[in-house]
Amino acid sequence: SRKGAIQKATWDALDVGQVVEARCSGTNKGGLEMELAGHKAFMPAGHVALHHIPDLEVMVGEKFACEVIELDKRANRIVLSRRSVLQVEREIAKKEMLETIEVGATFDATITSVQPYGAFADIGGLEGLIHKSEMTWERNIDPSKFVKVGDIVRIQVLDINTEGDETKLAFGMKQLIEDPFVSSMAEVAVGEMVNGTVTRLADFGAFVDIGSGTEGLIHISELADHRIKSPKDVVKEQQEVTVKVLSVDAATRRIGLSLKQAVGNDES
Repeated sequence: SRKGAIQKATWDALDVGQVVEARCSGTNKGGLEMELAGHKAFMPAGHVALHHIPDLEVMVGEKFACEVIELDKRANRIVLSRRSVLQVEREIAKKEMLETIEVGATFDATITSVQPYGAFADIGGLEGLIHKSEMTWERNIDPSKFVKVGDIVRIQVLDINTEGDETKLAFGMKQLIEDPFVSSMAEVAVGEMVNGTVTRLADFGAFVDIGSGTEGLIHISELADHRIKSPKDVVKEQQEVTVKVLSVDAATRRIGLSLKQAVGNDES
């Protein structure tokens, strides 16, 4: 029979490599206590699932397919693996999904690993990377504070790279939620005067929060009507200012502001 096909477990016909159905009767320090064909068997904790299960008690009383990986009938010793069966099922599901998956498709995914640069997520046999820049519209996040292993998240397939030996998938989460920056930009009109707070200074200008966390930039040339060496010659962080909106570009997520053009107009 093909590998992975469940066979009826009988003691006389039992053999290594056979896939049989067994019942979990309890747990011990090393894994699961199993019952198979009227005999006791053992399943090491590392062979219970594809990923770590924190509490093995949830398996007690369950019946599931597993492979015989060790067998000594004289010593009445049977060692089983559920993980090897799941790996076969995973590969089958993976091949089937690869034939139909498309960029733009959305899935519920399970977070399998969290790294400093992002998180890996499983969509039922296929694993992809959610780069930290694709998790949320916030910048420079710590992925470990945003998701954890076992979380179910909604993802969109961003890229399918079939070059090389293994297909690599890129997932995104932020694409499925509204960008707060873009929605707040809709309320900003070119030419209007707005109040804001200077959030940070750079050599080329000053960034200003004009509400709802929306930042615009006053280029150094728009800070004063005379030449200045540094933005700190005119403004400082946390200073409240009135500025004129010069440009709004949703594509680049940039708002251009002017302090010098607002001087004398902030009362109007």
